[in-house]
Amino acid sequence: MTIKPRAFVPFLLLLSILFVSATLTFSATTEDPKQRLERCKQECRESRQGERQERRCVSQCEERYERERREQEERKGQGEERGRREEPEKRLEECRRECREQAERRERRECEKRCEEEYKEHRGRSKDKEEGEEGRGEKRRESDPYFFDEESFLHRVRTEHGHVRVLRNFLEKSKLLLGVANYRVAILETNPNTFVLPSHWDAEALLFVARGHGHITLQCQDNKATHELRRGDIMRVRAGTIVSFANRGVGNEKLVIVILLHPVATPGMFEAFVGAGGQNPESFYRSFSKRVLSAAFNTREDKLERLFQKQNKGAIIQASQEQIKEMSRGSEGRSWPFGESRRPFNLFHKRPAHSNRHGELREADSDDYPELRDLNIHVSYANISKGSMIAPNYNTEATKISVVVGGNGDVQIVCPHISRQQEEGRRGREEEEGRGRQEGREEEEEEEQQQRGQHYRRVESKVSCGTTFIVPAGHPSVSVSSRNENLEVLCFEINAKNNQRTWLAGRNNVLKQMDRVTKELAFDLPEREVDEVLNAPREEVFMAGPEERGRERERGEGRDGPLESILEFAGF
Repeated sequence: MTIKPRAFVPFLLLLSILFVSATLTFSATTEDPKQRLERCKQECRESRQGERQERRCVSQCEERYERERREQEERKGQGEERGRREEPEKRLEECRRECREQAERRERRECEKRCEEEYKEHRGRSKDKEEGEEGRGEKRRESDPYFFDEESFLHRVRTEHGHVRVLRNFLEKSKLLLGVANYRVAILETNPNTFVLPSHWDAEALLFVARGHGHITLQCQDNKATHELRRGDIMRVRAGTIVSFANRGVGNEKLVIVILLHPVATPGMFEAFVGAGGQNPESFYRSFSKRVLSAAFNTREDKLERLFQKQNKGAIIQASQEQIKEMSRGSEGRSWPFGESRRPFNLFHKRPAHSNRHGELREADSDDYPELRDLNIHVSYANISKGSMIAPNYNTEATKISVVVGGNGDVQIVCPHISRQQEEGRRGREEEEGRGRQEGREEEEEEEQQQRGQHYRRVESKVSCGTTFIVPAGHPSVSVSSRNENLEVLCFEINAKNNQRTWLAGRNNVLKQMDRVTKELAFDLPEREVDEVLNAPREEVFMAGPEERGRERERGEGRDGPLESILEFAGF
């Protein structure tokens, strides 16, 4: 057969495409995602397309790697889960098949009964193993739904000059957090002499400066204002306001801002919209058609293309001292056009609400910063001295979203819901396995449990800088600092209107208001013994922690009393 030269060219081209496709397919099956990432980066470097194109190429390689890695993990998890589910059923069928080979009917029945028992036992073990292998995360969701470590944050922005981390939606961890599901926590951290490009959020935002010194610029239609930011500043940024940040680099210190966001578009979800950008961060202008942009700006398409393609350094970039000074010019003392009430309020400039040698508590409400009234939020900051603790307490109406901004320690929260959830889960498993059919008996047990009263569970966790934890309204809690350093906790109190903090121990203990008869009936102890405990503390709000109190007793400085029943009453 003779192939004509003109027909031979497309034939070779088709053959080449098939060969390359087969090669890529073969390499994809023999290489893991990490190897493909390195090979992809190497090809980017060897392409010699220019620095900007090379960076973009490498960025695409990394995105593809992350996507493949996630897909691989999902496939692996699905396969293992399917295998775990199928294995007990297969064993049961094999066992039954062997039983059917038994000659005697009675032996067959006994054999099948043993099969059923082994199946249930094995399935129970598999279920336990599955729950264990799902990791600390799944187990943690049941045992401590209120605590989030640094691994719970996802990077929204990350460059060599800083990053923005956002905590996962609270509802992903537990339905117990439904009350704060429409709030998100983010942390902005930038190096000295850096600039965060302007963007607007589809969420109300409340900022707290945890560390550093910088500037914030706000832009609305026809209005612009720049404010200096210092440690302890609280500031509201309204949804849709274009905002940018600069770190002046005072003392070569990082700028760290904790941000509480309340989405206004999609419940529980928010986005940052970058207009003044390019390829990285991508400008939303690039999503409009070229013809529409050209008409809107009355500018040629090629000029617009250059404007919205140039930036490729990321959302957080380096800036010179001169550039930062130029941007911040006029920030001192300037409140127009946003009004005096919209300037930052510094929490550390206000006198502490409570203070002693064991710590201090600072609080800001709508009287201090009027912008908090619309948000229905109060802000507090507890600095607990090393070895000390804040007394057990609860909020009557507010739920606390707390972020540890310094030090480490322990937090305990009393919760009635977890015990109930675990009991319901146990009953559900028993019903699946055929052991929960005695409904009348269950109803009797439930009634008996209710008659005995509520059962509480102590949820506790070690906390350190970056830990976020939630304390729902009405739930007693306590925070204890470590022996080595102070524990500093920032709290956003949601639904703050009409809220009151109730102290459960200390000189201002709410139980001290009970009359004699109530005390004796509640504790089933003489009033004298109850008062001996309630009147023992000499401090209020902040006091010595467990270890420090033990050392005081050794030195003969503390007082003992029948404390056990009181602590049980409080849930600790």
